Amino acid sequence: MTADSTLSGSVLLVFQRARVMDEVADALRRKGLQVREETDPRRARAGVDGATVDVLAVGRSVKPDMRNELVRTLRARNPALQVVNALAPITGLLVAQVEEALTLPEGASRIVADAALEIVNSRVVVTLRRAADTAVDLYRLDMLYRAHELRVHDGPLVSGRNYLHVGGRYGRGDRFLVVRADGQTSVHVVP
Repeated sequence: MTADSTLSGSVLLVFQRARVMDEVADALRRKGLQVREETDPRRARAGVDGATVDVLAVGRSVKPDMRNELVRTLRARNPALQVVNALAPITGLLVAQVEEALTLPEGASRIVADAALEIVNSRVVVTLRRAADTAVDLYRLDMLYRAHELRVHDGPLVSGRNYLHVGGRYGRGDRFLVVRADGQTSVHVVP
């Protein structure tokens, strides 16, 4: 998925951190999505019609019981609602999670079969079901809660396993891989 591509759909962001939510909302609007923002899950539950929402993205700081009640309420009006639980307060990663909810098909039609980080070999391994034009990004939230992004690859990859060298610091903290392949986005948590 290129930077100038557009998506369609309606996204409801429910985050307690307004700064992060605003950055994510701006990035999603640039991709062509309709975005509503709310910092209070109770207000979102009472004031938003679930039938008008395709994707609900919920921040990590929203308490699980409030999150579950919000999902239940919105799904009562829209059983096809996609729910994104934010992995980290990193704008690019959150945008990728929403893209994944909107673009990733089920099962065998997925282009990306797997993606992993091999720290010992300083490489990312991306397994594709078919050749594709691919962009691979590594996101990291370090121990001081700072976000880092590293473009690992941008270009064609072949079907099967692809080994991509990773330079830089990526060993500690929460890590995530985002793979964009021919219009599909997949997000992978790296253990």
